[in-house]
Parts: sequence; C-alpha cells; structure tokens
Amino acid sequence: MVAEPSLSELRVADEGFLVASMIERCPKTMMVRELVRNAIEAAGSAAPGGRRVEIGTALIDGIAKLRIWNTGTGLTAAELHRMCDIASSIGKPHGLDGNFGMGAKVASLPSNQRGMHYRSCRQGVVHEVVLAKQGGVYGRLIRNGRDVADVTALALREGRDLRCDWTEVVLMGNHEIQDTAADPYCGDPHSPADWLQRALSARFFRLPEGIELILLDGSAFVPVAPA
Repeated sequence: MVAEPSLSELRVADEGFLVASMIERCPKTMMVRELVRNAIEAAGSAAPGGRRVEIGTALIDGIAKLRIWNTGTGLTAAELHRMCDIASSIGKPHGLDGNFGMGAKVASLPSNQRGMHYRSCRQGVVHEVVLAKQGGVYGRLIRNGRDVADVTALALREGRDLRCDWTEVVLMGNHEIQDTAADPYCGDPHSPADWLQRALSARFFRLPEGIELILLDGSAFVPVAPA
C-alpha cells in the first residue's frame, strides 16, 4: 500500500492585509441580514416563550444608533473575545458548505469603522468588545489595557436588566453624527425609509418556530412569503 503524501499546511503571511481585504470586499448590504440571522440563532438557546430578537436604537450622544438585541445564552469574557475574531463562532461547527463564522462581522465592519459595540450579559455580568478600524487596521479597541471590558456597573447605571442573559450589538457607523438606524451605510448606498423591512423580507421568508422578532417601531416582524 502506497502511503498518502503528507502536507505542509498553508499559512497567511500578511494576516492584517487578508482580514482587511475580506472585510472591504464583502457586500455591505448583507450586514443587517447576517446580524439578525446570528441573533435569531442565539435566541434559540433561550427558554421556550422567551426567544426574542429586538431591532431598535440606542442613543449615543443624542444620535440614534442601530441596536440588535437577543435573549440567547450570554457569553463569558473569553467567549466574547473569541467570537469577535474573524472565522470564529460560538456553539456552531464550521463548514465550507455552512457556517464560516465570519458573515456578520465581515459584512458590518466597512460601514461601522467607528465601532461595533458587542455586549453580552451572562448570569448578571456584562462584558463588552468594540470592533473598529484604526490606522487601516481592523481589530478590538484596547481600553485600560484590555480588549474585553467588564461594563456591568455601567449597564446598571443605564438601567439595563441583568436578571436574564442577553447579547447585543450597537452599530456606530463611520461618522459620529451618523444615524445608523436611518442611514446604515452612510449614504452609500442610499437607504429608503423602509430599508430594514426590505432587507429582512429579502432574507427571512419565515422565522424559526417560537422566535419573536420586534422591529424599530415596536411592531412584530411578519415574514412575507415569496410570490
């Protein structure tokens, strides 16, 4: 029997360039569909009757920023750190024909170079990671020497409910005064008033059983079946 030849595994010589190239070549309009898909999958880990995804806004210095929140099992500091890497996900196997662990982050970062604020509450403790672009490089912001911050005290001051687990992402956009709920792509492309409903209807013809999706105005999302 002839032995199979062994291989020397390929590596990435310039990892930063590859990451930036993947991010900036991804279609930006995939952003909300990928983020909501992740939130729906995460919400499925909550107890029946409490599986909910909310798409709303957070006011940051008086400017509305798009916020996607779910009731799924929260992440520890280590899990949140790992989840924010490219080609990484929590609780889902990778596969070339399925989950790459990169869609939401890759699609969202070109339109949110000022920051994607990921927060997760796990058993009453809240951690936060901010993904952003600085000096041409994408990565986690380092604050007080750490790239994962314990923001439990801040969340309590904000009046957040820490009695149950949740995870959210807030999209800061590319400019300080950008309303990412109304103008998620900073005008490129232009977003009509119903951009969110259009984006969701194009992706979610039906929701998994038991998942409730609440939109910006407080109404429930009702999938529209394709013609």
